[in-house]
Amino acid sequence: MKVVNVLLLVTPSSPGRFRGISAFAKAHKWHLTVSDRLTHALDGWTGDGALVTLRDDPETLRQVKSLRGKGIPVVDLSLTRPDIHLPRVAGDNPAIGRLAADHFRSRHFRNTAWFSTGWGPQHEMRCDAFSAAMESPPRKWVWELEPSRTKSDDWKSISQWLSRLLASAPKPLGVFTFDDADASRVESVALAAGLSIPGDIAILGAGDDEPLCESQIVAISSVQHDLTRIGREGAQLLHNLMHGSPPPAQAVLVPPRGISERASTDTLALSSDIGRRARDVYAGELANPPSTEMLAARLGVSRATLDRAIEADIGLSPAKLLARLRLCEAKRLLRSGGLSVSEIAYKTGYCNPAYFVNTFRKETGSTPRAWRTEALGLPGC
Repeated sequence: MKVVNVLLLVTPSSPGRFRGISAFAKAHKWHLTVSDRLTHALDGWTGDGALVTLRDDPETLRQVKSLRGKGIPVVDLSLTRPDIHLPRVAGDNPAIGRLAADHFRSRHFRNTAWFSTGWGPQHEMRCDAFSAAMESPPRKWVWELEPSRTKSDDWKSISQWLSRLLASAPKPLGVFTFDDADASRVESVALAAGLSIPGDIAILGAGDDEPLCESQIVAISSVQHDLTRIGREGAQLLHNLMHGSPPPAQAVLVPPRGISERASTDTLALSSDIGRRARDVYAGELANPPSTEMLAARLGVSRATLDRAIEADIGLSPAKLLARLRLCEAKRLLRSGGLSVSEIAYKTGYCNPAYFVNTFRKETGSTPRAWRTEALGLPGC
């Protein structure tokens, strides 16, 4: 049997993308050659096809030109260089931006911002879609476009610049970043500036790099960029090209799978002092919360004043605010995987497990157990 030799010129290294590629390669008996893009060792390489992520570095462009000159099919797994005509499979960046906007809107954020250290076609598509889907235009913070930035792009300069922007922005603020590395930068600067996460600054990344997101002081929520499917479908497209199929007329775009919700956006954006204090009391006493009258008395306001403050903030009554907080906490506990559905029901203040299941199904369209299975990526039964 003829061995199919496929070159991978794919950076940055992504476990998800490689999982998709390697699963396809194993099923189709491919031999994979993984190469550093900064080497001339490929100059003598001949094979059947290549999967690449185009960047602006001259060596990558030279290698791709050489491969194509030899008649070797090449598939690009990015949209960084749309000016170079190649068959492509990549993430649906506008869909990623819209999903991020939905996430912040569902938490009643009126003030939002986009942050990225770099800027290119993929950044622009995500940022533009995010901005278009929000009722109020987000602030646009891009270090690469900052006129006063230093050429060295040192961390001190970036952090001082970003700290000033975060401090002067209205709170609560939802920040959507290009990727999880940018999200970790926002968190580092915000915490150093004494800002609370997610109370003052809620942060949403993209890529769902689990080790990076989970290792932060406040775990970072992230859009699930489906890199595994991109790798798999990119390999399938290359397989088709190697067998004589014509390239698709347009790039194949893979939508995001959803959002991994973690502590960095686990909040409702209440702007008033009364609303925020009410939220904090409820969040700390979900299993046995005070009545609305008792809550108003604890906050030193009338029942009517409490109702008006929360209604003006997020358009909900105190009772509905409590229900939203219970649902958010139930989801968090389901994702953690440590408690049974019954334990979660009592811990979050539902009168009994059956009522919790029925309420959860009404709000999400899924039972708690099925929702947890999907959220954790566990195989179904």
